[in-house]
Amino acid sequence: MNKKELDKLHQLIGTDINRYTITKYINSGSFGDVFEAKNKKTGELVALKIPILNDERDGLQSLLEEAKVYKNISDRENGVAEMKVIKNNDRKIIVMDLLGPSLEELLNKHKKFSMKTVISLAISMISVIKHIHSKGYIHRDIKPDNFTLGHGNIIDGGGKGTDPTKLFCIDFGLSKKYVKRNGDHIPFCENKKFCGTARYASISSHKGREQSRKDDLESIGYLLVYLYKEKLPWQGIKNKDKNRRYELIGEKKDKISVEDLCSGMPKEFTIFLKYVKNLDFDEKPHYSALRKMFYKLYKSRNYKDDKLEWNQ
Repeated sequence: MNKKELDKLHQLIGTDINRYTITKYINSGSFGDVFEAKNKKTGELVALKIPILNDERDGLQSLLEEAKVYKNISDRENGVAEMKVIKNNDRKIIVMDLLGPSLEELLNKHKKFSMKTVISLAISMISVIKHIHSKGYIHRDIKPDNFTLGHGNIIDGGGKGTDPTKLFCIDFGLSKKYVKRNGDHIPFCENKKFCGTARYASISSHKGREQSRKDDLESIGYLLVYLYKEKLPWQGIKNKDKNRRYELIGEKKDKISVEDLCSGMPKEFTIFLKYVKNLDFDEKPHYSALRKMFYKLYKSRNYKDDKLEWNQ
């Protein structure tokens, strides 16, 4: 984003939209700009997603599709924020829980996560993704930017705010139903367009295969390694052709052994990645067993407290 565009966004600070006053610019995504806003009546803070509308893209339609996913899976207790659609004049805007910093922001700030934090995150991520999968969806874009902590504020309409020590999963723009209307699992197929973020995407995604629950978990495995080691072996692979670069990254992932990838980390991370990679396409993962494995690891290390939280 250039300075002119950024200045234009900052000019919106103080603008009234429906029952909200914009207080801060947060960031911009592919389909819209995100702002912090205050409810004029209650003083509660929320996040507003204002869609991009121009000749090249219709951000509104994409955000409305994402809002449909949120409607089906929102559950603060299980790590998915609340979201709703409001009208401002003739324009639709998304209102959702204001959340805290993402894992990427925290990593940039603290430079390194302790093993205690990474194990805690493993337990939380498995819990959140289990909830999303239980609603019939797969995320398909697991990355540190898409996991955030809570903020503690309340969305308009009442209810509990988001716990600032709780992990939330966000950005369901690439999510997909893996369960058909009749309850059957979607069929396996190939020659699919790459979907996700190359650094964390599953090997199947690189190979153009349909994704399922196992792919979200594989991506979580890569993410956990990244959060502890701060780098993955395929980072730095460059090619002017984006598709060729994705192919090279996929080839590197396919060649490296799980043992080498997880070297210097407890064996549980190797076990986790081996297990999810060997799942059948339509097989239901044993989430409880995976969580229990990491919880046992946490307890075995005699950390000072029993509460699973971030020590950043």
